[in-house]
Amino acid sequence: MVAHNKLYMIIALSSVLTLCACASAKVSSNAVPEGGLTVSQLYEQSIGDPMPSWSVKKSVTKPVNYEGYTRNAVNEINVLFKPLANPQIPVYVFPHVALIGDEQLIKPGYTTAFFLYKQNQFALASEQF
Repeated sequence: MVAHNKLYMIIALSSVLTLCACASAKVSSNAVPEGGLTVSQLYEQSIGDPMPSWSVKKSVTKPVNYEGYTRNAVNEINVLFKPLANPQIPVYVFPHVALIGDEQLIKPGYTTAFFLYKQNQFALASEQF
């Protein structure tokens, strides 16, 4: 049992010392400059040849827009079930001081809106609206 604990202690200490030795190795000051290098500079440094320009060429044809020809769920729902008018009532809240506990908070003026009806209504698919 004692030999078993000593073995674990020796392994643990040797691994800690190894990690500390690796962590304390001094990095040379000229390895990476303070500002950093770009990818092309690193490439030129390691290979010696200038980096070729890799640019993606744009296609000559125009992109095709299928928006008017395709169907999607939102378009179908909006066409079949038209929303009925639910006007909004705008309300302006003047600047005021709100008391929260012992603190006074200055609230700026803002505008909000309330719907006239409680929920939005939609016409049925067969209704002409």
